[in-house]
Amino acid sequence: MKRIVSLPFVLAFTVLAPLCAQDDKPAAPAAEAKPDKEVATKLDQLKDIVDDKKFARDAEGFDVITVLVQKWQSGLGDKDKKSVVKGIENVMLKGKLRPHDKAQLYTAAAVAMGQLGIEASEALKSVYEDKRFPKKEDWVPLRCELLKAMGKTKDESKVKFLLEIARRDPEAQLEAAAGEALGNFEESKQEIKKEIVGGLLIRYGEIDSRSRQLDPADIEAQNMQKRLAVISGKWNDAMRRLTGQTFHEFPEWNEWHNKNKNKPWK
Repeated sequence: MKRIVSLPFVLAFTVLAPLCAQDDKPAAPAAEAKPDKEVATKLDQLKDIVDDKKFARDAEGFDVITVLVQKWQSGLGDKDKKSVVKGIENVMLKGKLRPHDKAQLYTAAAVAMGQLGIEASEALKSVYEDKRFPKKEDWVPLRCELLKAMGKTKDESKVKFLLEIARRDPEAQLEAAAGEALGNFEESKQEIKKEIVGGLLIRYGEIDSRSRQLDPADIEAQNMQKRLAVISGKWNDAMRRLTGQTFHEFPEWNEWHNKNKNKPWK
């Protein structure tokens, strides 16, 4: 069963493994699905929208992206899947750069790619690292969406990348978004969940400790207080998903973690 989510993208479908024949012989490999003509048509349409230098058709692009994601979730062959990922990736990387305050089509593309699963995770990372979107405040909202979408693909090969941003990025919102993205790995093995929680707590502790300095003239402490306010809610939620615990502040998390980091988690 599918349920509708915002922007109106459907959630990822479940692929059922083929059953073996009655004589217990391995099932023959499934034939590659035939190319979907509508996918090709929609990708051409999307390219035309992206190439429009006046951005007059961007609203139309939302509908095209929605159709492509729905097609993906209904079942596409590998070639069509690669084409869809590349086509939606090119929404953000091709054509005249939209102004940061008129980048809704880019946001829609990022959210859509988060619904495509592991096949889209490397493309999301590529867009995030592309110099087209400079590391400036104007582009922070889009970069946050790219990180959150990367987490939704549940590609475990991106855990270290997300942890690196969560622990070391100078922009608090990106740290927060990377931590939020890591909350999507609640179904991963305990080794991965423990790596995430342990990594987040190291940074959480640094920020929490520095923010508790009482000197009103300590500018760094003030900055850390602001950073803590940005990340704490999202990181708490992520660690709740990964651990099943319901703590709200670093000292509580740290005490629990010290007692349970070497024990099995439920």
